[in-house]
Amino acid sequence: MRNRQGRPPFRLRFFNDSGMAEQLRKNLYWVIWSVTIGMVGFVITGGPVWSAFQREVLGANDFQIGLISAIPVATCALQLFISYYMEKKRNRRFLFLFLGLSGRVLWLPIALVPYIFPSFSVDLRIWLVIVFVVIISGTNSGVNLAYGSLMGDLVPINIRGSYFSVRQRISLISGVITGLLISAMVDRVGLVGYSIALAVAGVTLMLDIVCYFFVKWPNMEEAHLPPLLTLLKEVFSNKRFVKIVVFYSSWLFAVNIAAPFWNIHMLEYLKMNLTQMALYSQIVSGLASIMIVTRWGRLIDRYGNKPVLQMAAMCIVLSPVPWLFATNSTAWIIIISNVISGATWPVIDICQQNLYLSQSPRTHRSMYIAVFFACINLFGVALANAAGGYLMQSPFAALTLRFPVVLGLDFSKMHWMILTSIILRIVVLLIFLPRIHEDGAQTLSGTVKGIATDTGGQMRRRIDMIRLSFLRKRLRRQIQNEALEITDPGK
Repeated sequence: MRNRQGRPPFRLRFFNDSGMAEQLRKNLYWVIWSVTIGMVGFVITGGPVWSAFQREVLGANDFQIGLISAIPVATCALQLFISYYMEKKRNRRFLFLFLGLSGRVLWLPIALVPYIFPSFSVDLRIWLVIVFVVIISGTNSGVNLAYGSLMGDLVPINIRGSYFSVRQRISLISGVITGLLISAMVDRVGLVGYSIALAVAGVTLMLDIVCYFFVKWPNMEEAHLPPLLTLLKEVFSNKRFVKIVVFYSSWLFAVNIAAPFWNIHMLEYLKMNLTQMALYSQIVSGLASIMIVTRWGRLIDRYGNKPVLQMAAMCIVLSPVPWLFATNSTAWIIIISNVISGATWPVIDICQQNLYLSQSPRTHRSMYIAVFFACINLFGVALANAAGGYLMQSPFAALTLRFPVVLGLDFSKMHWMILTSIILRIVVLLIFLPRIHEDGAQTLSGTVKGIATDTGGQMRRRIDMIRLSFLRKRLRRQIQNEALEITDPGK
């Protein structure tokens, strides 16, 4: 279809869609728009606003904050049964839409808990919120499962790295803007602002699901469905897949043991308001991600997931170090940590998705994905959050009283938590990551050499272009001077 001037109509082109069917192209763009809208809700419910709501509005202590983070995630074990039902009925579209909308609407009553139940005790309100979040997490188990199954069938394998990096970059732009605006709003409005923000999160998370009404879902591949235990045995007999599960479960445990407390540390120890928290963490991290995530995607498509994952993980291991030296007067130093995290965390997520999709066969793929998410959420998130809450409430609090100063630095219980997380990350990086196998991927040394060669070649080309531009300008001036001498010999 062309316009009156005979030119093709304008269309967005965020990824390589050459030769792609129009319906597939529309599907892939609806997936991008969905996460762009949904990122508003994800930023609110996974950032400083949600942490501060628990502490300042609900009055939760360290152990309860860890519990709120841990208990709901345990519902991811439901994915095993949801996957089996999905494989049996082959109705992933219905499950995705029904579970997504019915679960995410519950963020609205969570936002209103302080006003609907003002006479409830602190503990009772916290347990009420936990019940709501458990339901949300349980329904999200089905949503993530159906989404992973859809992406495995929808996104062509040759563009997965670049497509998911572009999708993530666009969603991060949405997240950066949201983090700044919502935090500024809450700082200005006060405690009521937390409820407004969570209500906005509920609406945008539902709109994220609504976008998939416009996606044409491919039919699930028909296959003989064995009993559940036989299917689980098949999954765990896939050694390459199991190694990916073990690595990411261990890696996320090392990271998430401290996860519930970064925002609390900024709020109470570093004395930041929500705008500063968003600026120093979400905004800085998001901008770093936006600038580099598409480059990571191209590297994945060229060198493979494993070597790129190894480079990113090395950076993530040391990213918490600046937090050890941050005080109320030197809080700016955590920007260094968040720049490193923002530049590298997105590629870890992209590699995770690519690796579990590549090692799970199309037949019974949803069960493979269910096992993956059940394991990483139970052991990498729920167990880590619960362990972190216990350590912060008791052992690390005792260590802080006994050793308030270490190597000349004032040490809070969060400092002990940071050291623990760093040590665990190093152990996982050295033991479990090298065991992952990926067909066609280059070695880490080969990838580094390739990147260095490409970078050197690009620098040489740029220098040559600058020299060529300089010589052209010099030649033009020389020709102009010679022409001037011919037309006016007296000068």
